[in-house]
Amino acid sequence: MPAAERTISMATSDVEIVRGDIGFAAYERTGELLPHDTTDLVRECGNVICGPVKDYRDEGGKTVNPLKSLKVSLDLYAIVRCFRTLSDDLGVPGLDITLWASNMTVGSDIVESRDIDGITISKYIRSSSYSRMMARALTDLELSGRGSVVCVTQDTLFPDSSNMFSEAFDSLFDPSAFRTCHWNIQYWASKFVRDPKEFDYIVCADLYSNVAAGIMAGMTGGNRLTPIAYVGEDCNLIVPGLYKTFEDVPKGYANPTSAISSAAMSLFDMGRKDEALSIVRALKETYDAGERTPDVGGTLTTEDFTDRVLSRI
Repeated sequence: MPAAERTISMATSDVEIVRGDIGFAAYERTGELLPHDTTDLVRECGNVICGPVKDYRDEGGKTVNPLKSLKVSLDLYAIVRCFRTLSDDLGVPGLDITLWASNMTVGSDIVESRDIDGITISKYIRSSSYSRMMARALTDLELSGRGSVVCVTQDTLFPDSSNMFSEAFDSLFDPSAFRTCHWNIQYWASKFVRDPKEFDYIVCADLYSNVAAGIMAGMTGGNRLTPIAYVGEDCNLIVPGLYKTFEDVPKGYANPTSAISSAAMSLFDMGRKDEALSIVRALKETYDAGERTPDVGGTLTTEDFTDRVLSRI
């Protein structure tokens, strides 16, 4: 998180950074995992970068996560991830693709019921969860100046929800303005690994977005290099991609690439496109120079790597 703060301060001169607590740090200070003053700060700023937050168990033994609660309270209905290859040796050279999906934590209700023979899972999906997400994806595509998008579903497994998703896509994405098509997830996956640069944007049904993200992450260096942005009408919350565990990462050597990319995403969302692009260029130049942390073939510490990136902004 200090790497993200330093990056914003280097790339801009007039963005104020404020800090709020969530999770254990908040509990130590206030006795609450998500205190009201943190929620108020989030609503006031409208643009948030959040570090790792653990799951907790309440007094009844139920698992709770304050970050999930924050996403619901802010109505963050869409998820976006931008996958870029920062160096040719880490993945497909020059790959730059954006994934949009609905945040089903907000847009659906899932109920599990147990009987003597097993468990029944019921899922209710609101059509607005698709149309709202796609409207934001369309705006993003228009602002990017790029021109191709694929709609990914699985109509052989869930035909009704897939059709609802496809209809929402067709109602917004004009084939006369963009190159569009519809593919099932298996066909998209097989096509993508052979020709990953065919489309600029992917709009994916929520059930398969993690599958698509995993494939794209694997072809651009890994999940830990790519932040996840949760998008709402009045707030964007960005979570850097994290290691599953930090136990095997030597202290001081965690890779801050995703946190630095989170800073770029935040500035882009604030309308500061030039500053955001300068951060992305600096990251690529640093990787191309071979100046990296150990997990991607280098020897630099977290702080040293951040210094090299900031020197190029």
